[in-house]
Amino acid sequence: MIFISFFLSLLIALNPSPSFDCDGNRLTAVIRNNLNGDFSITDDISNIDEGAFIVLNWRDINLMLPVSFKVGEISFTDKKWLWSYKDEKNGLRMDEPRFAQLLPNGDIQEFSCQAIYPEDMVS
Repeated sequence: MIFISFFLSLLIALNPSPSFDCDGNRLTAVIRNNLNGDFSITDDISNIDEGAFIVLNWRDINLMLPVSFKVGEISFTDKKWLWSYKDEKNGLRMDEPRFAQLLPNGDIQEFSCQAIYPEDMVS
């Protein structure tokens, strides 16, 4: 069991998760393909399989959302939270995803997210 934990930690360290600034707080997003039960990390959103899910860590919120293919976008949702990449005429954009939450009263709260690139990060 310790070996498996170490191996998964090593895989995560070798494939750093994309980071985003969402309403002033850092959000990390890790997409994993799982059609064959391998939980492989992918950074290529055009290579997402039917078993994929995304893990989001933001503020004090940790979410694991399954993929939901829609025309013109790749989205991940549990019907309460939504993370999606829209098709920008011939290409999906990873730098400005849509992040939203369905509130109990039926309203949708949108969060503004933009990618943080390694050269933009301050140590």
